[in-house]
Amino acid sequence: MTEPRIDWREGVALIAAAGLALTLLGENPPRELAERVRYLRAYATRDLAVRRLGGSAAAFDRRFFLFLESARRRLPEGVPGVAVLVPQPGEPALYLAAYQFAPVAVALSPDRLPAGWIAAVYGTQRPAGWRLVAEVPGGALMWPAPQAR
Repeated sequence: MTEPRIDWREGVALIAAAGLALTLLGENPPRELAERVRYLRAYATRDLAVRRLGGSAAAFDRRFFLFLESARRRLPEGVPGVAVLVPQPGEPALYLAAYQFAPVAVALSPDRLPAGWIAAVYGTQRPAGWRLVAEVPGGALMWPAPQAR
């Protein structure tokens, strides 16, 4: 009777999988990993926007994610950048906005909008004199007033 042999490629794959498993277990609690596996199983066949909505990057404010995704879908073609105006700017908001609008440039609540940029205004406040492009869930897309451009 011959001993079963493992092909060298299979061996490398097993070692890599074991290393990855040890790395993940070392950096993440097993409960969190189990939740992520359940999430992947449940959402794997869904639309990308739905998968992102359920992901950890949007967890800090899912309404903000819906606003960004809606604004992204309504962006006029050729816009070089988006200024996302939010009441309380922060790193998670900037990260999510940059990810959603990529490859379009993003700035979070800048003092002045660069030429040609559009504003994605989160919330109910609307800058006076700015032209409405589109209402979106959670806010609006707006062009700055001519003197502010």
